[in-house]
Amino acid sequence: MQAGRQLFLVDCWLGVLQRASAGPTHTPAVCQRCCSTHLHGDRISDLGDLLITHWVTTFALDPPPLPIIGSPDTAETVEAKLKASGHDIEYQITHHTYLNTPPLIEVYEYTKGFVGAPPDGVSIRGSTNHGPVTPTIGFRIESGPTSVVLTGGTVPCASLDELAAEADALVHTIIRKNIVIRVHQQADQGHLQPPLVNRASDSNRGARGHRHPGHNVLCP
Repeated sequence: MQAGRQLFLVDCWLGVLQRASAGPTHTPAVCQRCCSTHLHGDRISDLGDLLITHWVTTFALDPPPLPIIGSPDTAETVEAKLKASGHDIEYQITHHTYLNTPPLIEVYEYTKGFVGAPPDGVSIRGSTNHGPVTPTIGFRIESGPTSVVLTGGTVPCASLDELAAEADALVHTIIRKNIVIRVHQQADQGHLQPPLVNRASDSNRGARGHRHPGHNVLCP
């Protein structure tokens, strides 16, 4: 998502690098800020690739650190991803003359409230409810008169209402009704335990959405 001169990446889904590099100007190195709503595996599946690819394709002798904004434990997760890529980092430094140090990453961990104001009047803030994952956060990105809220996955809650109040758009992950129906069908056949069915039903309660390419938009 672009706001002013800043390009934000919210959550590192599987295949996000391919989609980013497919655009006319957007490549992983152009992403100035990475925002993580929570640490479910599907949200960070391409985080390791982003860290390495952004580092290698910045093509600068003194590149600025990549800021990553996320919930508590994000720094630990980033450190683990870098450790897993330790051998590749050594290979890349040996191969590329412009790489003198490992990837430079700055991690900022938040649970709620105002995060900061980078250039062009963009602000980021928010908290959500995605239990049993806790804490989780949402982002309100504002540039000029326009504001967009990106929340990952959450259920209706007061903090979400506050975060999305008077926003121009709310980008939100929802569970599709046909998936919930399949869960119940499998439960009736004895393949799933009742608590899993209850959680799936709760996730679908109070939300209706319209599908759009690449994301779902939650409507009130």
